[in-house]
Amino acid sequence: MASNSTNKRRRTAADTLHISDLPVGFIADVSAYLPKPSRAILAVAFTSSSLLQNNDLMHRLSPISTAIISAQQWDMLDFEDINKELANKLTDDDIYAILKSINAHDVLKKLKLCGCINITGIGLNPLQGSVVLEQIDLSLVRKYEEPRIKSIPKISHETVMPILDSIVSENGCSLKHIVFPHIWRVGERRESVESFQRRYNAMFRMKSNSCSHCNANMRDHEYWMSGNVHCNVCYDCLKPFCEECVDELGLENGILTYCHYCEKDFCQDCVPRVQCAERYCHEKICSGCAETCHVCEERKCANCLFYCENCKRYHCAGCSSYYGSCEGIGCIKAHCGECYDGKECDVKPCEECDTFYCSGCRVEKVKKDGMASCRSCAADITPLVVADEMNKLRKENEELRAKAARDAEEKEAAEAKLERIALLTRV
Repeated sequence: MASNSTNKRRRTAADTLHISDLPVGFIADVSAYLPKPSRAILAVAFTSSSLLQNNDLMHRLSPISTAIISAQQWDMLDFEDINKELANKLTDDDIYAILKSINAHDVLKKLKLCGCINITGIGLNPLQGSVVLEQIDLSLVRKYEEPRIKSIPKISHETVMPILDSIVSENGCSLKHIVFPHIWRVGERRESVESFQRRYNAMFRMKSNSCSHCNANMRDHEYWMSGNVHCNVCYDCLKPFCEECVDELGLENGILTYCHYCEKDFCQDCVPRVQCAERYCHEKICSGCAETCHVCEERKCANCLFYCENCKRYHCAGCSSYYGSCEGIGCIKAHCGECYDGKECDVKPCEECDTFYCSGCRVEKVKKDGMASCRSCAADITPLVVADEMNKLRKENEELRAKAARDAEEKEAAEAKLERIALLTRV
């Protein structure tokens, strides 16, 4: 009697269902629930990888990709709409394929590359010479996020500037607003940016711009971009405003306000301004950046509040019996008096040397200085340093094992190929 295994038909590749086997209309309908960048990524995923770098990609998309793209207007693409971890993984090839697939050169008006820290900018080539692009945000941060980021982005001014120049030099250029990465404000990057700004300002002065509030002629307005910051234009609606209507000097009737936290201009209709409620602080910020103390419920600026990592709430100094923020450079971790119990806490003071660091910054400080600040710090940090080194060794070991497995697979494939060649030679 034959065994059960011999009666079972072997499963082949043809028997395996794939997502592309679903009806095109069904996939297009489901994709409508995704954020725009995710829809574009999905459309690209359904197109053969051999076509992704083709100049005629838009006209060679698969039927599913075409259905996904055609079901949506692509005048705006904001990568803040997707998970930041996904945005961090996107490469120039991904951005290039997305822009080509949606025909960005002819339809895209606003592009915001939040979180795309791994692109150099060459993926923006499909935008060369665009006359419809109105805004491009290269800051790589969220709308209401401080522009300084910890990780050094790969985006290159040498790659991006020629693309922007090709747009600005076109007759009928529609570009109204640019945001550059904060890191471009220093060194030779700054010189390159300032050189572009002069050309950009000259282009703007050739246009007949009028203030959106008082209708004053702005043809003689000199600086539309200065110090790496766009001036006199609302980040949201892209409307221009003259100096008389800008709230730079704290004028109560100012229509456009510059927020010193997110470093953007917003008009009152888009994002109203808020004055910090702290008694001795006169900072004016946009309502998107203002946060509320969970105790007194007053809206204050980032300098007058701290965010507790434990209870996930904002506190002001006057409403917390004990508070403290990490002293590490660029680290904003903190805890409130309600959460601190003198025991285990990610951010805590050292009673011996009075320093105040989170566990991660303590480890980094020891690595940098070569020693702990005091005996108490050494006792706390030693296990953390050992654990950190163990994690690194474990990761290196896993990488070596994975490489060994890949080498074994390649060797096995090569041996199988040699055996087939030997058989053919005998025949």
